[in-house]
Amino acid sequence: MARSVKFYTSILGMKQIVRKKVKETNGEMCVLRSGSGTLELNQYFGSPFNRGGTLDHLAFQVSSLVRFMKKARDAGLSTHDYLETKNWKRCFIDDPDGNWIEVYQRLKHTH
Repeated sequence: MARSVKFYTSILGMKQIVRKKVKETNGEMCVLRSGSGTLELNQYFGSPFNRGGTLDHLAFQVSSLVRFMKKARDAGLSTHDYLETKNWKRCFIDDPDGNWIEVYQRLKHTH
């Protein structure tokens, strides 16, 4: 949990809202916020769970993908699958648990 909270707060700039032990799951949960979006992280001790399931990846919008990629690389992370279209550009990184994180920037167009 600690490394995931550090990743999402320091790399993706999210704010920790709540973090507490959860007796029912013998684990811990943490709620993070960015803008109007929230992300809940859960860790279970001694409980089986299926990794992945139907989750393919999470996506976060940033104001500058170039700045984000520099920040990620400075933190020792690698970015992969860079793609740019006329409307947006994006890359993927892995969180500490190997989940795919899409980071994208919408491009502004003048007419």
